[in-house]
Amino acid sequence: MRTQQLHEKTTTQSDFGHDAWGRNKVIHDVSLLHGMFTYSIPSVVWYEMLDDVEQTTITHSVSTDGKLVITSNNLNQKVQLRTFRNPRYEPNRGQLYSTSVILPNSTNAGQRSWGVFTKENGTGFRLKSDGNLYAWRRTTVNSVTTDIEEVISIPSNIDIEKGNIYDIQHQWRGVGDYFFYINGQLVHTFNLMGTLTELSISNPAIPIAWECIDQGDAVAIHAGCVDVTSEGGIGNGKIYGAIVATDVALSGTSQPALIVRNKDLVNSLINTRDVEALTAVFSSDTRCTAEVWATRDDTAITLNGDTFTNYGEGHLEYLIPTNATFDTAKAVQTYAAKTPANSTVETSAVYQGVSEIIQTPGDIFIFSFTATPNIAASVTYEFAEAI
Repeated sequence: MRTQQLHEKTTTQSDFGHDAWGRNKVIHDVSLLHGMFTYSIPSVVWYEMLDDVEQTTITHSVSTDGKLVITSNNLNQKVQLRTFRNPRYEPNRGQLYSTSVILPNSTNAGQRSWGVFTKENGTGFRLKSDGNLYAWRRTTVNSVTTDIEEVISIPSNIDIEKGNIYDIQHQWRGVGDYFFYINGQLVHTFNLMGTLTELSISNPAIPIAWECIDQGDAVAIHAGCVDVTSEGGIGNGKIYGAIVATDVALSGTSQPALIVRNKDLVNSLINTRDVEALTAVFSSDTRCTAEVWATRDDTAITLNGDTFTNYGEGHLEYLIPTNATFDTAKAVQTYAAKTPANSTVETSAVYQGVSEIIQTPGDIFIFSFTATPNIAASVTYEFAEAI
């Protein structure tokens, strides 16, 4: 049993349970990301993909009596609900994925997966049309993506069509073991230490995801809530960054002074590096209105010959427009404030201390001004990039 393994670790490898002075270590779990579905599927947290294409609206996932219900009812259609956020594994910590799931009509012809994953990396539980429940993990090496599946022997006291709690605890570090639980019972282990020539998962910053594929019958997953927790750690691993646009000549309504995009892809791989917005500082030589907009629609930006420049390692890119414009109808305004002449305004009241604002991959932030007559304006966007 897993409890016995833990006991053996405590007694035979006790050096890791104590500090250098022999004092006991204490681990405090830190929730990195969670989801609940009491009234709706919050579109600021989740988005839907159909056959790996991001959708602008959520149509196949609904909140029913407080639970998530995600359904695929078109033959061979892959329906996926996933978080914008990509909770990042913290080195030298364990990570725990926890959820509750009901699997109606478990013998229907289809495939249902839940866990933390993208189409390149991840791990989870999977119910297949062969009637078996699997533990699985996915990795991409040299542009080749592989799913490793192992059948779970479901204990006789567990009915997967009823509500059960599912947990995955993993050591990672790139080569550690994975432990799969149903209702607190250890049902499967990936014993990986000392066996791999590549990392078990090539990217450990991965979203919470649910996936249904109709392979002849409609299939659905019902879920209560979900959480990803770091066993110890403090949610760190961020580095400060700033992008500055100075003395930009502007006129008219909602003219962009700075556009910052968190890329979807980096070196042809899915970008899962989240960016926490810290503050934006605006200034101009005449009275005007400073604005912040957000969108995920690339067509909102018309470049007119302008080009983006990579920031840092190239997960972010930015544009200080000369000719570029953007369509406000395709963006959401998140901030506006009057800027006095030859003075500054700062968004810290919005961005700091109240709630996190995360620029996830695919998000575009536009920093603009509305002013007449022409002005010279400056804006600085400060952020913390997950590394």
